[in-house]
Amino acid sequence: MDVTDLKIYDESKWKTRKHYKEKLHIWRKLHLAVDVSTHAVIAAEVSLVYVGDNEVLPILRNPFRRKIQQVSADGTYDTRACHYVLKNQGITPSIPP
Repeated sequence: MDVTDLKIYDESKWKTRKHYKEKLHIWRKLHLAVDVSTHAVIAAEVSLVYVGDNEVLPILRNPFRRKIQQVSADGTYDTRACHYVLKNQGITPSIPP
């Protein structure tokens, strides 16, 4: 399983987000869990921009009925809480610091 965050912006919205205060936009993030061998999306979760990526991992992990041996994710998932959840379920975390 590979946990991925997908952020989609057009150029003007990205520049507004980066350089100016936002007034009317409520930004959301799409978190995806992808099977590395088949490239199929096996779970998805939408969160508000202020929700930490590491807070979403347990939510993504809950609906799986299949045996997962390893999870690869980016550094935002490198927290004690994420490692604890994965190790308690017998999953090897592959998360860079």
